[in-house]
Order: sequence, then C-alpha cells, then structure tokens
Amino acid sequence: MTIQAENSYVILKYTVTLENGEIVKGDPEEGLAHMEFVTGYNQVIPGLERRVIGLSQGDEAEVTVPPDEAFGQYDPDQIQEKTFAEFPEGKDLEEGRWALATNPQHRVTFGYLVLEKKTDRVVLDYNHPLAGKTLVYQVKVEMVREANREELEILRPCEFGETGVPSTE
Repeated sequence: MTIQAENSYVILKYTVTLENGEIVKGDPEEGLAHMEFVTGYNQVIPGLERRVIGLSQGDEAEVTVPPDEAFGQYDPDQIQEKTFAEFPEGKDLEEGRWALATNPQHRVTFGYLVLEKKTDRVVLDYNHPLAGKTLVYQVKVEMVREANREELEILRPCEFGETGVPSTE
C-alpha cells in the first residue's frame, strides 16, 4: 500500500539534519528516530507529510523541507522584552536556556529562549529553534496501512456523536 493524502497510518524511521549536515534528530550510527502519524490530520510538519505521500512500505527517500513548510521563517518580531515581574517568583531565566510557559487563559504552552538578562528586564526569543532552517530528512517507511476506526475517532472527535457513532446530521 502507498501512503495516501488522508487516513494512512504511517510509521517512519528517520534522521533529520540541517543543510550543513548537523544532526537534529536520529542518528544513523546510534539509532534512527521513530514517528507514527495518520495523514491528513496535521500531526507532522506539512512539508514532510506532502513529500512522503506516494511512498510505500520499505521505501527509503531523502526529503528536503523548506522553512515555510516546516517551522516557518525566523521572525525578528518574536523577540520581546519582559519585566521580571511578569514571571513567577523563582523562575529560572538563565541566558541561553530554553524554557516553557503556559497561557492558562488560552490553554497553550509555548517555548522561548532567554537571549539576555538586563537589570530589570529579560529579552526572549519566541521563534521555534528550527525557524528559518531547511530540514533534510532521510526516511524509511516501516509500515503503511489504512487507519482504523478507533484511530480516526481519536483524531476527529467533533465529527462523531456522544456514543462514538458517526453523526448523520
């Protein structure tokens, strides 16, 4: 079976590097990374999903994904200054360290890099660490099959009624 644009359950083994060869994840010598997803549900970066459609179990491919189809371009507007008062007491704001913050009002967790500590402020970079980077994947399709009903129910909870039976409305 080949990977379809929707409802294919896919298992990939992979490495991802930057264009300069720097390994981001997975290592051919130490062990490839593992990824499972169902196509058509935004579970992986769009450029990777688009480029594996049509591959079959056992296929190996090199897949290059530009920034706009991965983690976006680096955005200088995502560098912001915040006062120390905007953080919980005791929050570790060490320069060069990645941290997570949660916005309880919107139920969102996001990461930031502490770029600089000033006397009364801190400079943060909210860009994804791979923003602006072209990603090069070496992929091997370990398995591909049609996603089963249970997997699809998890991915499309709004389309099913309270009993888990598809709504006819």
